[in-house]
Amino acid sequence: MVISYTVDTLDKYIGQKVKDPYQRVIGSLASLYSDIDGNVKAVEILFGDVYFKTIPADRILIQKDEVVLLPEWKYNAMRVIERLERARRRAKALDDLYAKGEIARSAYEEFKSQVSRDLELLKKDATDAKEMIKKRIGELEDQVVEIEKAITALKMSYIAGEIGERGYKPAADILRQNKDRNLEEKNEAKRILDLIGKLETQNLDIDAVLKETLPSTSEPMKSTEQPIVVEVHEQQAVSQSG
Repeated sequence: MVISYTVDTLDKYIGQKVKDPYQRVIGSLASLYSDIDGNVKAVEILFGDVYFKTIPADRILIQKDEVVLLPEWKYNAMRVIERLERARRRAKALDDLYAKGEIARSAYEEFKSQVSRDLELLKKDATDAKEMIKKRIGELEDQVVEIEKAITALKMSYIAGEIGERGYKPAADILRQNKDRNLEEKNEAKRILDLIGKLETQNLDIDAVLKETLPSTSEPMKSTEQPIVVEVHEQQAVSQSG
C-alpha cells in the first residue's frame, strides 16, 4: 500500500527527531520536497548530525505523533512481498475465469504469458531483497557481538572497582537497550526473509500457482455441452412455448 502525505500533514514534524521502527533515534527531519499540489514526494533527513540524505516520502510513517523511517531493507522487502501477493491473486483470478468458461483459451494463454513474465521479473527483485536482508542480519549480528564485548568489559571494570555505580548503571542500560533493539530488528528481518522465501516457492511459477486452484483448471467448463435439466414438481404447472 502506497502511503502519501501532504505538506500540511508533515510540516509540523520538520525539525523533529526521526526514529526507526525499533525506537532508535536515527536523525531529524530537515526538509520536504513537494509538488505544486502540495503532495510530498521526498524528505530530507539529517542522520546523526553527520550527513543529509533525500528519502522517498513513502518510507516515512507517522506513528503516535512521531516520525518513523522504515529501514531500506524492510522498505524494499515489503514492496516485493506486496507485488508477489498481487501476482498470486492475479494468477488465481485468471485461472478461475478460465475454469468457469468466462474467457477464451486464446485470451487465457495471452494473459498467462504476461503474468509469467511479471513473475520472472519479480524473481530478481526478490533475490535482491533477500540479499539486502541477509547483509543487514550480518551487520546486526556483528553489532550484538560488539555490544556483548562492551558489556563484559564494563562489568569487569565495575567489579574491579575501576568505575563507580554512578557511571556503570546508565552505561549498562544503554548497552542492554541497544542489544535488545538489534535483536528485535534481526528477528523481524529473519521472519521477513522466511516469508519472501515461502512466497517465492508458492508464487514464482505460474503453473504452480494455477495448480493450487481447482483440479479442473486445465479443462474449462463448456456450458454449451452441459445437458439441460428440467425439474417437474407436482401441483405446479409448467408451460413452455416455442
